[in-house]
Amino acid sequence: MRLIAEKYGFPLNAIIPINPHISHKDLQIPGTIVHLPEQPAFTSESVPLPFCAPAIPAKTMDQWLPLTPLAEMEQTEYDVLIIGTGAGGSAALWRLCEKLGTTNKRIGVIERGNLLLPSHALNVPTLRNWSLMLQYYYNPRITYPLGKTLPEFPGARQVFALGGRTLFWGFTSVRTPSFEFVNWPISYKELETYYNIAEQVMGVSLNSTPFNEVLLRRLWEGGYPESQLTPNAITYGALNVFFSSIVFIGEALRHRAFDLAVNARAIQLVTEQGTISGVRVKSNNTPYLLKAKSVVVAGSTFETPRLLLHSKIPGKSIGHYLTTHSYLKSDGNIIQQNATEGEVSLLIPQTEQRPYQFKITGGREVVSLDVSGRVQSRYENRVYLDHDKKDEFGVPMIQVNFSYSQADQIVMQHMENELRRVASVMEVSIPKNNCFWPPGYDNHDFGTCRMGDDHSTSVTNRYGQVHNIPGLYVADSSVMPSIGAVNPMLTIVALAIRTADHILGRV
Repeated sequence: MRLIAEKYGFPLNAIIPINPHISHKDLQIPGTIVHLPEQPAFTSESVPLPFCAPAIPAKTMDQWLPLTPLAEMEQTEYDVLIIGTGAGGSAALWRLCEKLGTTNKRIGVIERGNLLLPSHALNVPTLRNWSLMLQYYYNPRITYPLGKTLPEFPGARQVFALGGRTLFWGFTSVRTPSFEFVNWPISYKELETYYNIAEQVMGVSLNSTPFNEVLLRRLWEGGYPESQLTPNAITYGALNVFFSSIVFIGEALRHRAFDLAVNARAIQLVTEQGTISGVRVKSNNTPYLLKAKSVVVAGSTFETPRLLLHSKIPGKSIGHYLTTHSYLKSDGNIIQQNATEGEVSLLIPQTEQRPYQFKITGGREVVSLDVSGRVQSRYENRVYLDHDKKDEFGVPMIQVNFSYSQADQIVMQHMENELRRVASVMEVSIPKNNCFWPPGYDNHDFGTCRMGDDHSTSVTNRYGQVHNIPGLYVADSSVMPSIGAVNPMLTIVALAIRTADHILGRV
């Protein structure tokens, strides 16, 4: 039995008890049946199994995405350097990374703010309703109330953080109407492909609910046959339901590596012989010079012209044509309540005869009617530098001249009248007195570095390149000449992807 135990790998004391017909372990037992255990017994004589070492990566991250020190970035000459991580900057980044793939081209990104949220605020479980999110959004440590120093644009706020204002936006993803492109250097047809791409990657979809169908029928029969479901950048059933530019940044990382620094304030654009060559940056009062063959500025309607003006980039229209929407909001109660369930998300789009748009949201008992109106783009409405006041980085603060024209005020009166008619058709009761939001409150500002063929009335060409400065591009809301009455987000993204494709030809 001793030899049998050694041969089959069983302890001897596991074989003896199950073979009582064998009187001694050292007997010669030819021809005798010997019973073996079903499994090896674990005894003190068993050899322990080895443990594998855990797979710990050689390099770890301090945050939820890889960051690069500015001192390290200073040692690299980038093929493309992007300033800002809002909708335009992140969309351009994604497209460049997708197309450049495993090439040796170097892409760098700098963001003035820090890491705030890894997703849209409504994707955070503790902020998952609008009232809680707004409590967070209006904290002055989270968003910067620009309107404190801009009496003519009192509603404006800035978000200095990775993702910018896409961390808090309202998802409505409507294309700029084709008839608005009469003021553009490009046609709607030239942007249509990029709208398709933008809608796909942003997850733009329609949500049909029973209550939407009831209210749509009322609108159609009440004289608004163009009414439709609202296209929203919401991917139903996904982990991160609501879109933000963090999605673009994550997708960019999936395609290839790039360098990203936060708390990196762009101070000045550097040119050599009329061509862009880099960006001066400050972080914690330490200056850096980042070298780049192409630079994409995606700061905002306010910060992009501020940087261009402080850098003494030539162009008489830089900062001019500041435009936003007139905006009227009213909450109402459904008069004829019924058992129909589901959220409401409807749109009465702008038409050539009606220069404003209705966005209708809510539930079975209460709905909100948001009316955004088209505003004329005028040269005298502008962002400019206030050289008597400077920020902690030594950059002049901005000031704003803005007013609604007489034509704008006529549109606003029509919006008020039409609001009551739409509410009546939908069988919704609204307050007798409604008020317009102050300029800038809707975050739909645009136009201060607009594109065009005429250098005297525009800042960039049809691809977003600043006139007469090869390699310098703008990819944010400031580049749009007109958007009518729609949320600018989808158009920002479509234009930024198109600009990235143009840059790809350069690099």
